[in-house]
Amino acid sequence: MSDIKIQWHPGFVAAMDLELAANRADLVYEKEYNLNTKPLEIDLLVIKKDKDVRTANEIGWIFRGYNILEYKSPDDSLDIDAFYKAGAYAGLYKAYGGVSDERKADDITVSLIRESRPDGLFEYFQRHNIRTTNPYRGIYYVLDAVLFPTQIIVSREMDRKSHTWLKALSGKMKKQDMKELLEKIEAIKLTFDRELADSVLEVSIRANRML
Repeated sequence: MSDIKIQWHPGFVAAMDLELAANRADLVYEKEYNLNTKPLEIDLLVIKKDKDVRTANEIGWIFRGYNILEYKSPDDSLDIDAFYKAGAYAGLYKAYGGVSDERKADDITVSLIRESRPDGLFEYFQRHNIRTTNPYRGIYYVLDAVLFPTQIIVSREMDRKSHTWLKALSGKMKKQDMKELLEKIEAIKLTFDRELADSVLEVSIRANRML
């Protein structure tokens, strides 16, 4: 895997669109949303058209009006600094509204997504008495030290059949997993969904080319 550069983020955006496909009409996606200068860039901003609509997928059950998603590829670390950086992005997004307090603090959420559990981060939470809860498989809510509702999503821990797309963003897929992914893609009828699925598949094949 060292001789090729895997573009994880386009696959992540496609995977999230497919994960939340049941609510596609209710959501607006802004990928690589620029906060100010180019380095200050949110991986994915998901805006709910109606904040009272609940998404069908539990990933979005924490969602409010404006939802900031930061994705860490399998090669990226998710440490305490990355955690606070995501929170800082949310703070900047709130502050950069058109007028004062246009974007309400209680209408913003933060989601950090990574394949494996960031054990070092959770150890930091434990040492500093920052509480977390694990209401659903692979989803952890951070209850302290946050300005906005925050969740950490560990795709490896999620149900394979319910979260096919996020779990496909891995360099450790088994042959049976890849077979099931290909079968699921083959069953897709809508052209737009098929294009999204192909984007996820391209990343997965590159990351698992030795299968």
